[in-house]
Amino acid sequence: MNEHHAGRKRNLDLTTVTRADKKEKVREILHEQKDYEPLKKRVPISLQKSKYAADMWRMITDELLTKKSILKDVDVSMVESYCISYQIFRDSFENIQKDKAVTQLYEIALDGNGDPIVDENGKFQRNYKGNKRNPAVNNLNDAIKNMKTIGAELGLSPSARAELLPKQSKNEAKEAPNPFKKVNF
Repeated sequence: MNEHHAGRKRNLDLTTVTRADKKEKVREILHEQKDYEPLKKRVPISLQKSKYAADMWRMITDELLTKKSILKDVDVSMVESYCISYQIFRDSFENIQKDKAVTQLYEIALDGNGDPIVDENGKFQRNYKGNKRNPAVNNLNDAIKNMKTIGAELGLSPSARAELLPKQSKNEAKEAPNPFKKVNF
């Protein structure tokens, strides 16, 4: 961790950096990254057989390469990890829809001799034993956590995108309209 930033992300927007020494450092960082190849739009072989992961790859690369070319070829594993987590998220969700999040467990009732108790219709009598959580629920939760963490790094959340956008200077910032301005109290 950078001792000067104490865990905060570095601001790489030259328009908002005010100190000369920080501007020079940002220029150095941006200059070092100029030789990195942009991330390729082609879906990696590892994701091609995963429908949702491949679709997510296309969406991410279309959005982040077209609108803001911040993704580089060295970021391929991070984008791929996000897409895999998305595939797990969708597969787990479909499993939960099909098999439910919780299953009730029963056991066959036994008499004093250890023999199964059969009712008048010839069916085994069952005793409720408890509930069992579908393992897909844990997979879904883990995938959501991974997507949230990786997505923030890639700028795939509203707050992360806000950090990536150039910040407005105080002169450019417009005052939000007041909806109550014309209301008389």
